Amino acid sequence: MSDPHRELVERGYDRVAERYLATKDPEDPLALSALEDLSQNLQPGAKVLDLGCGAGVPTTLQLTRRGFVVTGVDVSERQLELVRKLVPEATFLKADMTELDFGPNAFDAVVAFHSIIHVPREEHPALLGKIHRWLGPGGLFLATLAMTDFDGEDGDWEGWGAPMRWSHYDAETNKTMLREAGFDVLYAGPRTGGGTGDSEETWLWVLARKGLLR
Repeated sequence: MSDPHRELVERGYDRVAERYLATKDPEDPLALSALEDLSQNLQPGAKVLDLGCGAGVPTTLQLTRRGFVVTGVDVSERQLELVRKLVPEATFLKADMTELDFGPNAFDAVVAFHSIIHVPREEHPALLGKIHRWLGPGGLFLATLAMTDFDGEDGDWEGWGAPMRWSHYDAETNKTMLREAGFDVLYAGPRTGGGTGDSEETWLWVLARKGLLR
């Protein structure tokens, strides 16, 4: 990400960290259902990368409860301070996900809930290609991607009192990018729920398996 884009996202999540965490349900049924789909295809002790882990609720917390070895990545230092206390079993890195450089076959699964939508969309194909490379044979990618095309920012992030930036393509473009990156898409469809506070949000929930690059 460019420095201004990354700094805006980082500053926004730093500023709202505690209030944002307070809206999260550790037992969120939508997230639990998707994580169960993932877990059924992984062995205990599997290595999982959580991109945009935030304060860890519910995703990082639930992954560790299932016995996986989790590495969480986030650009917000304040979010990482919170998650290190809530999920001490995991390992955490402060980084821009587009600048990560893990080796090939480093993980059995990669999870990215509500995080890739903050990356400049022109960088999405390259990021998906990296994720494909980081996964071992048959590795799984579980993510929420966008249903609509949008690139812009909100100086008050829907009343949160912090700036935020989003950048993403529509559902069909997202599915095409996944396939072009070498993934076999197991499912990709809209699901509604799991928003912040009382809101209900619809995202493209994706589970994909690493295939051979075509």
